Parts: sequence; structure tokens; C-alpha cells
Amino acid sequence: MAQPHFLCMLLFLVLSSATACDRCVHQSKASYFSDAAASSGACGYGSLALTISGGHLAAGVSSLYKQGAGCGACFQIRCKDSKLCSSKGTKVTLTDLNHNNQTDFVLTSRAFMAMANKGKGQDVLKLGIVDVEYK
Repeated sequence: MAQPHFLCMLLFLVLSSATACDRCVHQSKASYFSDAAASSGACGYGSLALTISGGHLAAGVSSLYKQGAGCGACFQIRCKDSKLCSSKGTKVTLTDLNHNNQTDFVLTSRAFMAMANKGKGQDVLKLGIVDVEYK
């Protein structure tokens, strides 16, 4: 009788670890777009999008967008350039599909600058694309 319990526990652990990757830190790149473009996202939030997360919004690649199921998902994202960027990064909400194959995220300029150390927001914007970690 102990074997069925063991098999159930093993199955639970395997399934748990398979879905646990949502908590993993992923490496990628991010770029930005103007905050004004945020109201035309594929998720259909319209002008309401600008009120979500203080305007810290993102377009994500199809694996994050998930045919619209990823709309509203939150991500903690941080730039890896320690000279320009803070270690805490910023939280963003997915409101659009990113068609760019160079980055996993395209952030609003507000969210992009929020990854920066104090006084370095414009310097980060000048880079255009930065290496990031996200979960």
C-alpha cells in the first residue's frame, strides 16, 4: 500500500518542478517604446493601460504573451549593467505582444528608466537595448 502513495508523491514533485520555472530567473534583452504607444496594445486595455502599474508596461514575446493568456501578467525585470541600473529593477505588466525577435520585452520608456539607478534614467534610454534578468 505504500507504493501508490510514493508514486503519487513522486508525480506531484515532478509536476511541481515542471511548473516551477515561472519562478526561475531568465536572461534576455529589453528595449523600450514611447509611453504614448502603450494605449494601443494587443491586450485591448486601451487608455486604461496607462493607469496599470504606474505606466510600467511591457510587450512580451509570443512565449510570454501566450496568445493573449499572458495579458496582465506581472514580471520583475532588471537591467544587468550595475553601473547604470539598480539591483531591484522594476515590476511591469504585460499589455502587448512584442514582434521584435531581438528582445523578450519592449518596455514603456517609464518602465525602462525605472530600472536605472537614481539620475541614470536618460543614460539607460540612450543604450536603447539592455541585458536583463526577469522572473
